[in-house]
Amino acid sequence: MGAPGTSAFAGRRAGPGIANMNRRDFVKTAVSVPIAAEVARRSAALEREPAALGANRVASMMPDARFELTLLRVLHGDAPAYTEEFLLADVRPTPERRFTEFSGDLSGRYIGAMAMAAKIYGVETPGLDELVAKTIALQKPDGYFGSAFHFDKPTDLDMALLWGNGRLLVGLLEYQQLRPSAAVLASCRRLGDFLVRIGPMMLSAEMREAFGAKHFASSYICWMQQTEGLAQLYSVTRDERYRKLTEQIAGVIERRPGDHVHGYLTSLRGVMDLYNATGDAQFLRQCETAWQEVADSQDLLITGGVPEGWSPNSHRTEGCAEADWVRLNLALWRSTKNEKYRAMAEHAILNELAFNQYATGDFGHRVYTATGLPAAGAVCAWWCCTLHGLRCFPDIQSAAFQQKDGKLWLDLPVDGQIETPALSAVSESTLARDGAVRIRITAAGGYRAFLGIHKPDWADGMDLRVNGQPQHGSLDQPNPNVDRVWQAGDVVEIRYKMGRQMKPEPDGRVSFWYGPWLLGAPASDNPAYFNELTIENKLLEPIERRNVHREDVSNPFRVPIAAAGFRYAPGEYPDQKGIVQLRAIAEQTSQPTTSWELRFLADPAKG
Repeated sequence: MGAPGTSAFAGRRAGPGIANMNRRDFVKTAVSVPIAAEVARRSAALEREPAALGANRVASMMPDARFELTLLRVLHGDAPAYTEEFLLADVRPTPERRFTEFSGDLSGRYIGAMAMAAKIYGVETPGLDELVAKTIALQKPDGYFGSAFHFDKPTDLDMALLWGNGRLLVGLLEYQQLRPSAAVLASCRRLGDFLVRIGPMMLSAEMREAFGAKHFASSYICWMQQTEGLAQLYSVTRDERYRKLTEQIAGVIERRPGDHVHGYLTSLRGVMDLYNATGDAQFLRQCETAWQEVADSQDLLITGGVPEGWSPNSHRTEGCAEADWVRLNLALWRSTKNEKYRAMAEHAILNELAFNQYATGDFGHRVYTATGLPAAGAVCAWWCCTLHGLRCFPDIQSAAFQQKDGKLWLDLPVDGQIETPALSAVSESTLARDGAVRIRITAAGGYRAFLGIHKPDWADGMDLRVNGQPQHGSLDQPNPNVDRVWQAGDVVEIRYKMGRQMKPEPDGRVSFWYGPWLLGAPASDNPAYFNELTIENKLLEPIERRNVHREDVSNPFRVPIAAAGFRYAPGEYPDQKGIVQLRAIAEQTSQPTTSWELRFLADPAKG
């Protein structure tokens, strides 16, 4: 790769020739330009070119603009920059950054996220092949990566090593999907053999008790999450040792109070992978039971997400856990077609995952209170969440459409694409701006084919047009559909009818929603609303919305359709009424971190 400073990794900090999207060219971006502003600028440029509709993506909420934002951050950003040396520090390991004791964690996440970005989106990945080659060259003779592993009596550092090795195994196997390599697969096998070797010790009751929830990031979840890599390794190799070990680990997975949510949900995603590889329904039942337990618990947040730690350690959120929750729900939806999983994934995607994404493109942590999310305590977690968030987008993109019984369905109102022998299509979402999704047929088999549209619970109704012509008959169905002979270039437009709702919350409070979006009061728009008695403010009657500025419409991280205004009585001087602006919490990405109130005192008769 050349001398330090001349590699592809060093070059990406200046922005030349970095990536090429399969739906439009990546614009070369200088690091001096704020990344969110650059994504918004390009979306605004598309707005000024109506001919781009259909051929290119228009401003949308999910996932392309958000995927692009995080991809640009990973490839171009700094503070820190993901250079080759920076990534390899956890497999050498060397101490120039935090968390290199989690050997293979950051490097594995980077490899996997970039490999799947290339596979699903067609993104170029400069230097990825060289990074993988240098990574597997650092593998220890015993099969693991990082510092010496204590086979006799593992410590917290050994658990950290196991965590990172698990993430690296997954990353290498995802790279293997993109670019099959005998050397990479051999490395994965050696790592799998190491896990098989230590399996009897790690499965013991003594180890489960020794590394309880108080160890958190180095707790027993570091072993449980090996299910993901081992199940994928079994899928590739059909080596029964890996299947057996995955099943044994699945048998000891438990949700312990205070433990790490990301590790637990990753473990369950591995069990879903095992179900997909074996078809054994017991593993699907295990994940459905675990899902229901989370859904019924106080740890399911109003935003559709989950905390970083299970109660009572639930004081803040984590981008990794949010991405895992989305991906687990999507996996359950694909396998069961049970609407509750699709709805939960959509809720989390459009609210918590969007809210968790910073204007820099990073993902991370936010402190969670009984009534909102303060700006204090917000953290960009470059060491895990940014890359795990990036890895989530290919799963969302791939889940927009599904085939069911030979029929094609749009399941999520997001940007997506699918290719089938009968019908290939691209969906382009402007849901946040005008409540619409447009599906462009890119290829057709020349015979009748069914295209259905899933009607979500938050939609009061749907208007469906094909090439501008209303499809009234299809609206009589629970889920609108069109069955016809399609031609490449046909355009289906769906407009979702939606409105504002007020829902009861604990302690006599309420929350406000518009369609699928949770609304909140951001401090950036409402400085006078936030003071010592903020939670005692009382919302009164709604008012006509203020004019939405042009930048709200062109910015892909804004949701102008949901904006609302209310009169309110300040807790400190209730006789002097004020006006508060509510916005979709997803808009946090469009601005620097600010405080949000989500649960309000309100007059129910006026909401």
